[in-house]
Order: sequence, then C-alpha cells, then structure tokens
Amino acid sequence: MNRVPLIFRGVLCSLALTAACLLPPVPAHCTRLKTVTFAATNTVWVRQFQLFTDAVHRDSRGETRFQFVGGPEAIPPFEQIEAIKKGVVDITLLPAAYFVAQMPEADAMKLSPHSPMEERKRGIFAFYRELMEKRLDVIYLGKITGGIRYHLYLRKPLKGPDLRGLKIRVTPIYEPFVRALGGVGVTTAPGEVYVALERAIVDGFGWPSIGVHEMGWEEVVRYVIDPGFYQTDVCVLMNGKTWNGLSASEKKLIAGAVEKAERESCDLSRKLARQERQLLLSRGIQVIELKDGERELYLDTAYRAGWEKVIAKSPVIGGHLKKLMGR
Repeated sequence: MNRVPLIFRGVLCSLALTAACLLPPVPAHCTRLKTVTFAATNTVWVRQFQLFTDAVHRDSRGETRFQFVGGPEAIPPFEQIEAIKKGVVDITLLPAAYFVAQMPEADAMKLSPHSPMEERKRGIFAFYRELMEKRLDVIYLGKITGGIRYHLYLRKPLKGPDLRGLKIRVTPIYEPFVRALGGVGVTTAPGEVYVALERAIVDGFGWPSIGVHEMGWEEVVRYVIDPGFYQTDVCVLMNGKTWNGLSASEKKLIAGAVEKAERESCDLSRKLARQERQLLLSRGIQVIELKDGERELYLDTAYRAGWEKVIAKSPVIGGHLKKLMGR
C-alpha cells in the first residue's frame, strides 16, 4: 500500500469534508474520484475540464463523481504527478511540462501539429498511453484545450525573428526557442510577470493565445507576434490502480466523456482565442506578422529547438515520436 504524506492527508481530509457537504444525495453505489488541477477553478483551463467532469456526472446519473481536492494551492503543480502516482489523488488535469522530469518524452506533446482527435487516429495517443502506464503507472485519458498555440508578447517592436538584446520571461516549454532566437530567458512565477514587465526587468513573455487578459498582462505589453508556435498539452491523467479498479462500464463512460470533451474543448478554445485576440486589439495591442521567409525561419527555429531537446534526452523514443507526428 502506498504511504500518503502527512501534508497531503490534512489537505484531503479538510477539503473532502467540505466537498461532501455540498454534494447532492449520493446513489447507493457511487465511485468518488479525488481530483486536483494545476490551475485555479476560475481559469479557462479548469472551466473546460468541467466539460468532461459534468458529462461524467450526468451520464452516470451521479454514480461517478469527482471530489475536487483543489488546485495549485492544495498540491503544487510540479508535485501533482507524484500525488497521482502514489494514489494521493485519483485524477489530475496537468500540462506535460509538469512531468517531463519523470518522462522526458512528454516534452514532445507540445510539438505535435495535430489535434487530439487526429492524434488518436495516427496512433500518437495510444503510444503515449502505453508509455505513461509503463513509466509512471498512470493512465493517459486525453487532452483538454488541445490546439491552442503559444505566442510571444513584447513591450517593444520587433524586426524579423531576432530576439537579440531582449530579456524574455520563459518556462522550460519554450526557453530553448527563445535562446535559439538570441533572446535571454528570465524565469519568474506567473504572479510576478506584470511587475517584471512594468519595471522593464523583462521585455516580453510567451503564453497561449487565451489567458493573457485573465492575467491583465495586456496592460504592460504592446505587441504580439504571429504566427503562433507549439500547442498546449493539458493532459487528463488517472492513477493506474484507480483505473484498474473501475468497472468496464465506468471505464467506457469516462473514456467516452474525455473524447467528447476533447472535441468540444477544441472548438471552444478556438472561439475563445478569436475573442481574446479581438479584445487585445481593442486594448491597443499591435500584431507583428512575420511573412514568407521570416515566418518559415521563425517556425523552423521553434520546432528544431524543441525536437533537439527531446531527442537529446530520449534519442530512440523521441525519434519515433517525431515520425509519428510527421515532423
């Protein structure tokens, strides 16, 4: 039996009791899945995750429920993969960036040019599912908000794909790309980005095409670069023992709900990205649109830097994933 750290026990006990009080009457048979998310409940990421959880609640007639433990305030995102492996929680919504230390090949997820639905057809989903089960003892159920591209947002105008002399707030997701363009990466927490931009500690940042307004960052940048690069890879993961303990009908219901949520989430994400772009433009953000050779150089640099990092850490599997993705 896995031993649960005391800090997790306290969090789970207190929050589980609160959640239990808010739930409607429970059927005679009820499967409760302790759930944690990398982001807070009021973010676009978790709201789209609820497309999945709501469908399971509805279609199971309340017999399968998600007992929400919390977000990053309950278990920090970089610790959530260990929490799911050890059975502290049953299910998590977690981007691949938070578990590349445990499975370097997860870093290739952002490099896929395909939608989650296309990945299922091409065998990419099945490959990752088998790999995660072997390496992590977790079940990869699917992606939420697939297809959302990253963009670079800047305080200063840019001439061509050249970041020399600029300090860019980075995460491990796109730091090699920024470096390859000549920029200097600066690591800072999301909550510190506004002040860092305001004080010119950094000249820009990378972020998906939804969520910038949610953070208020359009107030301290003036430009966004097109085209976008990479894509979000927010995964739905379940503890292996929990999955194996479900009935065949529960597994079918959950798997089907994730697939449906993938389709709905892709459509909704594209809509939200269009709406956010219009909002940013109305707030004075200007688009720097790279064209022709500059565009090609920009994207080639992004994907070359990404694949070099993956293949350096996992030559065989990384190379196989690159072929699967058609890169």
